[in-house]
Amino acid sequence: MLEEVDRLTRLVENLLTLTRGEAGRIPLTSALVDVSDLTATVSEGLHVLAEEKHQSLEVETASAVTVRCDPAILRQGLINVLHNAIKYTPSGGTIRVVTQHARSGEAVIEVKDSGPGIPAADRQRIFERFYRVDAGRSREAGGVGLGLAIARWAVEANGGRIEIESEEGQGALFRIVLPLVQTDGGRGAVASPSGSAAEGPRAATSQ
Repeated sequence: MLEEVDRLTRLVENLLTLTRGEAGRIPLTSALVDVSDLTATVSEGLHVLAEEKHQSLEVETASAVTVRCDPAILRQGLINVLHNAIKYTPSGGTIRVVTQHARSGEAVIEVKDSGPGIPAADRQRIFERFYRVDAGRSREAGGVGLGLAIARWAVEANGGRIEIESEEGQGALFRIVLPLVQTDGGRGAVASPSGSAAEGPRAATSQ
């Protein structure tokens, strides 16, 4: 009973968030954000869920991938994408999160899982409200069908786009693409607290 109440509460909260967001009723702030740091923080916050399923959560971040966005909104979008990957990846599977500078001059966050994949017929609808590829499996995992819809809104509200690549039975890759900010004359580089630019890739693995 308590689980059902919790599910309904989350459903109402998520629906209100999405409705207000799509109506432009959620005010956005604007700040320079290193999405590598944001990605590392989100991954650290969710790694306990991966550990519970004995999954490997691998994180690889490029140095100073800077965007201008509302950090709280973008964070929520990334949380939803990563949580979705953990939820639908089987026990013992792998989720890999990567941030990088794209050749197109954009910032990219990729979340790739080793889950069941998404059939071609479902890929165009995966971001719709309440749409679930497998409704029965989604209910078992506690899904309400709004997480990815909120993620798309969160990314698009910050001037970005979200893409998906998947083959049934071969996992899925979600790609968040945002305009890259050029700072300090470099390719998205920002000064560290010590005054020097961050350098080199950073990688972490949680199992």
